[in-house]
Amino acid sequence: MPYRVTVPDREYFDRNIPCRTACPIHTECGRYVQAIGISRDEEAYLLARAPNPFVYVLGRICAHPCEDACRRGKIDEPIAICALKRYATDRHNLGMGHDPARKSLPAAPKRGKRIAIVGAGVCGLTCAHDLALLGYSVEVFESAPVPGGMLYLGIPHFRLPREIIKMEVDSILALGVTLHTRATLGRDLTLSELRSKFDAVLLATGLNKGRELSIPGAHLDGVFNGIDFLINVNLGYEVKLGRNVVVVGGGNVAVDVARSALRLVQEPAWNSGAAESGAESLQPALDAARMALRTGAEQVRLVSLESRGQMPAWKTEVVEAEHEGLIVENGWGPREITGENRGVAGLRVRRCLSVFDEDGRFNPAYSNEEKVIPCDSVILAIGQQADLSFLGGEKSIEVTSRGTLKIGADLMTTAPGVFAGGDVAFGPRILVEAVANGHRAARSIHVYLSGKTSKTVLSRFRVFDHWRMPRGYLTTPRQTMPVLPTNRRIGIAEVELGFDEAQGRAEGRRCLQCQVNTIFDGSKCILCNGCVDICPEHCLRLVDLAQIRGDSSYDALIMNRFGVTARELPQGKVSAIIKDEEKCVRCALCAERCPTGAITMEALEQQEREVFE
Repeated sequence: MPYRVTVPDREYFDRNIPCRTACPIHTECGRYVQAIGISRDEEAYLLARAPNPFVYVLGRICAHPCEDACRRGKIDEPIAICALKRYATDRHNLGMGHDPARKSLPAAPKRGKRIAIVGAGVCGLTCAHDLALLGYSVEVFESAPVPGGMLYLGIPHFRLPREIIKMEVDSILALGVTLHTRATLGRDLTLSELRSKFDAVLLATGLNKGRELSIPGAHLDGVFNGIDFLINVNLGYEVKLGRNVVVVGGGNVAVDVARSALRLVQEPAWNSGAAESGAESLQPALDAARMALRTGAEQVRLVSLESRGQMPAWKTEVVEAEHEGLIVENGWGPREITGENRGVAGLRVRRCLSVFDEDGRFNPAYSNEEKVIPCDSVILAIGQQADLSFLGGEKSIEVTSRGTLKIGADLMTTAPGVFAGGDVAFGPRILVEAVANGHRAARSIHVYLSGKTSKTVLSRFRVFDHWRMPRGYLTTPRQTMPVLPTNRRIGIAEVELGFDEAQGRAEGRRCLQCQVNTIFDGSKCILCNGCVDICPEHCLRLVDLAQIRGDSSYDALIMNRFGVTARELPQGKVSAIIKDEEKCVRCALCAERCPTGAITMEALEQQEREVFE
């Protein structure tokens, strides 16, 4: 198969692969999707794992911005990229176990530098992973009894099994990373101590505090903070809610809170106090006792300011919650928590007419319509904020007006050698962005410690003599994620079950293979219009170049080809074929129809190499 190494406009061709461009860690989404479609599961896993030490986790709970950008969504529905990532990891784990190649890597030469990372969440552990591979001595300090940050403390078992988190964390610790749990910055150790003992410090403490709501009755017994509720439930503590529960909020955390309130939750015995003390034989009895103490709510309502279409929570999660019995009331805002005998008796709400003002700012407008929802408890899940009490009056580190740590472009705070990443630096972000932050922090710390990096990108086009898309790729519908029947959704049972092999292969074959491009050789084109006539998606048009005056995106191309600007082209003298890349389905009919061979199907292949010295 021939290759061509000339890449005239790499940025243009990168934009033609929107899933990869949208991914904060630039995962080769399309390539692993396509590999699954042709039964190359191990290749798919390696492609998904390459930039992502939390590939198993994100195969289940990623916000998948890649799917939002997927061009297949312009035709019917986007590729189920996240579900296929889970498919690849499930198949890999079934056949080989987690990351055996990574565990067998030779140890990197030690650099003699020590790094402290505060927070064993996604950002902190990703940074630890990268720095350990570079030969640094890394110690992670976590205030909770278990690592994983909000993966463990904030995400319910039924969405993310704890063995998946443990698998990912163990793989990182196996690189030589030292983990200290129950080590709270500001209580068990100070920032000044870390700075004196380590060559660099990363603060990745996340947003572990829920926002409060200043309304009458917020002090009553039975009013819970959503983040605190999830942390307590996920750590196995008893939470008494009563029979009727109202959750306030419209985001994913609110939905997680509501679904957790609807079921009994049993904490697995990983890192439990009983296991640590050697009392393994008592664990089943303790688990049974804890489960008996916990009472699932009989009725749970979610009250959201936003309309159904405006809710920031994922639509699929809301639908599944409703299948489980959640009652969603949209367009209502809390006004007062009513009480009786110092406990919650109800939530008074008023009709919300609009959430944002004309300038797009959060500024709810209400009508006079009100009602009281009787309940035994209210859980407020209206946002998260950072707990910066660990600074302890440390004046060298500045805080922004948003309550986050002030950082520079290299993620360094205003204190030399102290970096910050993840939510504590940027505010609430999706998990895959926390992975990207961890990579970025590791690179910045390496450079700060007198290191050097150099990056090269090798590009080439693979030319296909006979290009064919998979049979039925345009008519195959998006596969539906299998889920556990609602009558079996109790305790820690995972709701989403993952694609079977037939679904995985079918979904993988739906990919439009955006890395394959129609390349036009202007010296061979005779402007016969054959490609325009045969294109089933009408994405090609023959135009007079003088008609596109004012479109600056073509200026450089016209200048390069004709030596004049678009404005200087005479009308009716120069024609061109314009392509709408969003519509192209890579069917190759234009290439087959071309009588002069001016159109070829070529795949842009790129390999990025970064050397850390």
